Parts: sequence; C-alpha cells; structure tokens
Amino acid sequence: MAYLEMMEFWHWLVFGLLLLVVEVFVFGAVLMWFGFAALLVGLLVFFIPALIWMPSLVLWAFLSVLLAFGWHLYRKKHPPTGTPSTINRRGEQIVGRHFALLKDIVNGVGELHVDDTRWKIISHHDLPAGSKVKVVAVEGTSLRVEEYIS
Repeated sequence: MAYLEMMEFWHWLVFGLLLLVVEVFVFGAVLMWFGFAALLVGLLVFFIPALIWMPSLVLWAFLSVLLAFGWHLYRKKHPPTGTPSTINRRGEQIVGRHFALLKDIVNGVGELHVDDTRWKIISHHDLPAGSKVKVVAVEGTSLRVEEYIS
C-alpha cells in the first residue's frame, strides 16, 4: 500500500506502455484498452499532481472498461467493409477456376489436381476424364464442381 501512495504520473505512463508492449505479443486487443487507460490516468496525474492513488486506480478501472466497451460498440455499429481474406482458406481461392479432369467422376465423386494438391471433388453428374469443370463451392474439405461449357 505504501508503494501505491507514492505513485507518480510516470508510474502510470510506464505501466500503460508496458501493457501496450505485452499486447503486441499476446494479441486479441484486450490489454490495449488497459494500457490506454493507464496512459490517460498518467496524463491526468501529471496535470493534477494532488490526485491521490485510490481515485487514480478507480479512474483507471473505469476508463479501461469504458474504452473496451466503447470500442466494441463502435465496431458493432461500423463493421469492417470489403471482402474477407481467403489467405488461409485455400479451397476458397480455387472457387471460380476451371480445370480439366484427369480421372472420371463416378457416382458424383472424383479427384482433381490443383497446383500441388489433390482435392476430392463432388458433382451432381458423372463426367469422363478430359471434361472441363469449374469449381463453384467449397464443402468442408471437398470442392463442388460443375461441368464447364465454354
């Protein structure tokens, strides 16, 4: 408790920066709001040095919750725009591409070689090898294909 009574503005600033640095390694944007709140309290204590530790601590807790929920409400009201990335979803990167079958599709199931990967494919129709197909969807770990007529 004696340490808390001797807290100065720079303690809050260091604490806030420390939380922001830890956030870089932890991810999730959780500690960030606690860090920003600590920086704000540090600035407030700098301008009002007579502010004692207990109200500072309560203000830090209040600002942390306010900033976190404020950001949550802002993101809910203003969701990110644009198309979602397919960087870690390889199947979705293939949708819309055309290929020639190396093997027959039998009973609606076949196999397709795309770049360096072998994919299970599903179709509503049986197709012979050499047929051109278009990937129309990803279903789990399989690709849904349709006959492509150019």
